[in-house]
Amino acid sequence: MTIASFVVMILLGGQAPPLTAADRAAAEAATQAYRVAWLSNDPHRIMATLTPDAVLYPSALPPIAGSDAIRTFWFSSSSPTRVVDMELSIDRVHVDGDTAVTSGMGSLTFVVTTNGVDGDPRTQRSWHVNVLRRQRDGSWLIWKRMWGDLR
Repeated sequence: MTIASFVVMILLGGQAPPLTAADRAAAEAATQAYRVAWLSNDPHRIMATLTPDAVLYPSALPPIAGSDAIRTFWFSSSSPTRVVDMELSIDRVHVDGDTAVTSGMGSLTFVVTTNGVDGDPRTQRSWHVNVLRRQRDGSWLIWKRMWGDLR
């Protein structure tokens, strides 16, 4: 099964092969590790939750592929952003071999600093889909991350 067909199946509510409680817990833990990394505001911790060849599919923007491009997108700003809260629900988890898909809803509250002054906190709500790959050491990392802002 291709990744594209797997993701379509998940989004359309299709059936995936049975997964074990350990598979589900590992995929959920990897997704929550991403959340915890963002709350630390540590770029190294955040990037450590992604595979080196990860691709982001942000709402209304072209895909961003690879660690260097992702670092530039998220962290190379003259107006740094600091995450002050992040909620992340996981509504579905499907595992097929060394690939897992998690999906759910979330919110991100952040502050943008301009000229050393923090702006007012802003909150964005969104849906998300993560495609994770099991690594050689058995851990899971995010390989593809998609999200869409809710208005």
